[in-house]
Amino acid sequence: MIFRLRTSKETMKIFDTIRVSQGLQPFSLSKIAIALSIRTGGLTDEDFRTDTEGLELNRQTIFGEYETLFKALLTMEKGTTLSNEEFFPALVKAHLDRGAKLLQNECRYGMRFYSNLLSLDKNL
Repeated sequence: MIFRLRTSKETMKIFDTIRVSQGLQPFSLSKIAIALSIRTGGLTDEDFRTDTEGLELNRQTIFGEYETLFKALLTMEKGTTLSNEEFFPALVKAHLDRGAKLLQNECRYGMRFYSNLLSLDKNL
């Protein structure tokens, strides 16, 4: 079983920028990024074609006590049962890298970053 993944270089830069401006660490940012990506819907082939030159994240750092919840959400999104090998690292990395870009947009274009994150579903 694999316990680590490496984000893309772009994700590392996004996380670093948000860490400096908002004070959020990778363990928080990774959960938010994955959730934003799941909310957006299915992945494309392009989402899986990213580099591995960014942050090295431990599975525990990414999910903490919520791994089962995220696996259930990804299972629902895919519409099929996921093995551990299908779930981590490839699927998680694809959602993490795509979600980081979505998170960057929320940070860049939202004057009130935290309140915008909390009310995303209300604005649909």
